[in-house]
Amino acid sequence: MQSIAACSIPAGNTAEKRWKGVGLERRLLYINKKEAEKDKMRKLAACAVMHGVKLETVTEEELGTLPEDAELLKLRGFGRDEVGAFLSALRRAGVRIDYKCVETERNACWTLRQLYEELRAEHEEMHRHGKAGQ
Repeated sequence: MQSIAACSIPAGNTAEKRWKGVGLERRLLYINKKEAEKDKMRKLAACAVMHGVKLETVTEEELGTLPEDAELLKLRGFGRDEVGAFLSALRRAGVRIDYKCVETERNACWTLRQLYEELRAEHEEMHRHGKAGQ
């Protein structure tokens, strides 16, 4: 069983509102295809509930475009302070996710595979320059 939580943008919002998080509910997309990490999904879901963040699902077709060990987190509709508070709550709960981002105007329309590949490349670049975890 794969852990999946995803979100969609409510119809009728402009692209600008989408990437700036104006007037949107806080939602997240979380995918973890690693069978052994079900507890991580439970912790993430608990943090989401405590912070009023909605979880939704992606299609099996979208999920199938990702590698077998894929894990990623994408936050939508969060203000800057809210992102920090939510990520701090995840850390306190013992949840570490390497590939994470906030939805932007640039990545709002990417496919799930595009998003994953960009996050993977960014993560590798950060490790190459010793910036990960800072």
